[in-house]
Amino acid sequence: MRKPAFPAPRLYLCLAAIASVVAVGCMGKTPQHTAQSYLESLKLYNYPAAYQLLSHQDQLDRTMDQFLTQIPLAPDVSRDWFKTVLHATDFQVGDAKVEGDKGNVVVKVTRPDLALWERTINATMGPNDSASSIAQKQVNDQTYPKLVYDDNIVVTKVGDEWRVFVDFPAKERIAKMRKDAIEAFHKYDYDKALSIYQNAIAELDKEPATGNAGLKFLYNREMQTIQNVKNQMPESQAYIPKIGLTDVDMKMAASRVPGIFGKLTNSGDKAIDEIQFTVTYYEGKGAKKKAVATETHTPVATPLEFTDFVRPVMPFVPGETRTFGFRLTAPPDVQQKATPDLNVSQIVFTQSPAPLPKPPPAPEASPAASPGAPPAASGSPAAAAAPSMPPLPSPPKH
Repeated sequence: MRKPAFPAPRLYLCLAAIASVVAVGCMGKTPQHTAQSYLESLKLYNYPAAYQLLSHQDQLDRTMDQFLTQIPLAPDVSRDWFKTVLHATDFQVGDAKVEGDKGNVVVKVTRPDLALWERTINATMGPNDSASSIAQKQVNDQTYPKLVYDDNIVVTKVGDEWRVFVDFPAKERIAKMRKDAIEAFHKYDYDKALSIYQNAIAELDKEPATGNAGLKFLYNREMQTIQNVKNQMPESQAYIPKIGLTDVDMKMAASRVPGIFGKLTNSGDKAIDEIQFTVTYYEGKGAKKKAVATETHTPVATPLEFTDFVRPVMPFVPGETRTFGFRLTAPPDVQQKATPDLNVSQIVFTQSPAPLPKPPPAPEASPAASPGAPPAASGSPAAAAAPSMPPLPSPPKH
């Protein structure tokens, strides 16, 4: 999570001192009261008061500054959208289960479904609309898509008071596991990614701590996305010939480095979030032809996570044509001696339930796209379709 805005140092110290007194005075006599006090402080953007409600161990593990980057139950968005999304988030404190000096309080969370919200606005907005302006209006009208799930606040008893227990080191380890899972996902090792997610969820079950229930819910959603993509592999491989490549040519890029340029068209009936090209360099001819190097490029990459409305989040829809261009990265001696061959090698279908945008006009008039561009002259890549495995989630914003 990125930092929310907070007061200047001198004023901040005064507020922290006042908040400390208020927090101690309002410290919960029951687990629910402590949970309610924490959430009310959060909703009022009173971060010092929320920090003062943490357990002594949590305050040793994280300074106030560090807490501002890892606020439990707060939205994982940029500073620009932090207060807006937090304002749109509703927390309802539920039942508490107490065992000895520990308690677990159920918290029902209702918040914007951020990725779905962003895609929906981008798909339906007009050419002169501003995505952020539409989003602000929808927050005021409460017309954004909502995500509802159960989270939790764990409290520990200190004397007569209950304090919020977070366990920041464990959260950090589990976040690293999630990052590793997504990296495995990008390498198309879905079994490894799913296994890491399962281990991360098992870790969340080991030691009860604040926010674990919400993380389990979100991690299970991400796991299901990966499982869906894995299940769709045969279909996505069969779809690759429907990605038409035209006007494919190799020429010097603006940086005076050789590059490949052209157009691609989605001639099928599926929306696509990601397409990957593989450039294979061959030497020799006929029976002596052999591959000597490969490189990959991603001409279509639609973010799966919320981007704070800073860029259009638009899948590659049926009937759409886009231009592409990329610099070649193989060593110069390989580029001089070998012939490059361009193929569509990876596809991932759109997983989001958001409405699809209408295809924009083609970049410019061009011949009808075909499943693969015809072989080009020597020194230019041949563009053909070849089945391969698909990729997915973008790295987490941590």
